Amino acid sequence: MEFFYRKYFEWGLPTRRFVQVNIETNTICTRTCHFCLFGIREDVPSTRIPAELYFRIIDELAAMNYAGRLSLFSINEPLTDKRIYDFVRYANLMLPNAYQVLVSNGDLMTRERLDLLLECGLDLLMINSYDQEAHARNRELCDYAESAYPGRIQHSDRTTYDAWVGRAGYVEQYAKPPVAGYCDLPNYALTIKPDGKVLACCHDFDGQNTVGDLTRQSVMEAWYGASFETLRRHLNKGDRGASELCSRCDHQPDLDYFRWNHSLAWRQGKARRLFPAKPDTASLHQAHAIRHKHVERERRRPAREAAPVTFHPPAAGTGTHG
Repeated sequence: MEFFYRKYFEWGLPTRRFVQVNIETNTICTRTCHFCLFGIREDVPSTRIPAELYFRIIDELAAMNYAGRLSLFSINEPLTDKRIYDFVRYANLMLPNAYQVLVSNGDLMTRERLDLLLECGLDLLMINSYDQEAHARNRELCDYAESAYPGRIQHSDRTTYDAWVGRAGYVEQYAKPPVAGYCDLPNYALTIKPDGKVLACCHDFDGQNTVGDLTRQSVMEAWYGASFETLRRHLNKGDRGASELCSRCDHQPDLDYFRWNHSLAWRQGKARRLFPAKPDTASLHQAHAIRHKHVERERRRPAREAAPVTFHPPAAGTGTHG
């Protein structure tokens, strides 16, 4: 199977539809991880996705009966966005065939918030612990969740983890020699930033490989657009010199992870191949109410509150993802 996927990419066969969508709803984290953007930059501009843009993206995915993985985060801590519960709920109502996964460092997690996320329709909550204090707190939360929501919680102890990656050379202490050959990420994952920009992969901290803009394009126009297709074609032929970012990248294709994302919804019985589920009338009414609330709230917000600010990470700490 691995040979098939590798050759499919390398032979330049038609681009398949994405099977994973990451939507970063804001650019805020509670920690300064040694392996992350927040650990290598003193100031990270704080932006958040406009509610209207978020809902439009979900509606476009609904129109295509999207049945893959959906994750409302990228390199941020998702619970720093107070809208995350309604955003999860909206996606659950509109995308009954999709599988929602959220990764958190647990810093802001409580039993009440955990309950709310899962009751809103989150399928899998993954919590990573990066220090002993966090490990003790998160382990207690996960023990509770495992009994209340079996199969919907995963805990990872990162206190002794040492397989960090260099993030395309950004994190110098973990950077490895660049690798050659095709890249799997642009072939199955759609990474969307809060400003609507589409990136070719999640390791692109500065948007060097921006391949689409959902404020001007539809999801499908970005995925199959000339910018993305050109970069994808070069990478699949092993030409990592197609961009400066890719030329220094040490990412090794991980087809096991690709297959895990691809099969999540099918294995959990959510996705249907021949007759995909559609939102019913009650779900559409609930979704409309959520959308109306957030869009109207942002329209009424004074301009000064909507202006970009700069987020100053804490002086020390260790992470949200990985």
